[in-house]
Amino acid sequence: MGVSIYYTCERAQKLTSSEEQAITTIIDQYNAEFTLKDVGETFYIYDFDETEPTVIFSGSTKLPLSDDFEDTLDALLYWLACLTEIRRSIADGDWRVHLDDTDAIWDEESGWEMPVN
Repeated sequence: MGVSIYYTCERAQKLTSSEEQAITTIIDQYNAEFTLKDVGETFYIYDFDETEPTVIFSGSTKLPLSDDFEDTLDALLYWLACLTEIRRSIADGDWRVHLDDTDAIWDEESGWEMPVN
């Protein structure tokens, strides 16, 4: 059984074309530079769901499940950095980022972080 990081952003207005472009560029760059492709998944976003019109961005990425815990931790931190750039490229919205049942914490200076306790 694997562990995944999930992410959602909601707001009344759809993404602007410049936001969409920025998000695509960020994801393409992070996916291309992801060094753990042999043990982990690349960043994934869900298709737009017209039944949830306020959800403007959502997806999930399965973290590597290997004998080396460092792989899982490195992938988690890598994708949190990706999500930090994405969040900063979207003008506003209500975000939720979580690792299964544990919510990530947003810090204006450092971005998405997992709680220490």
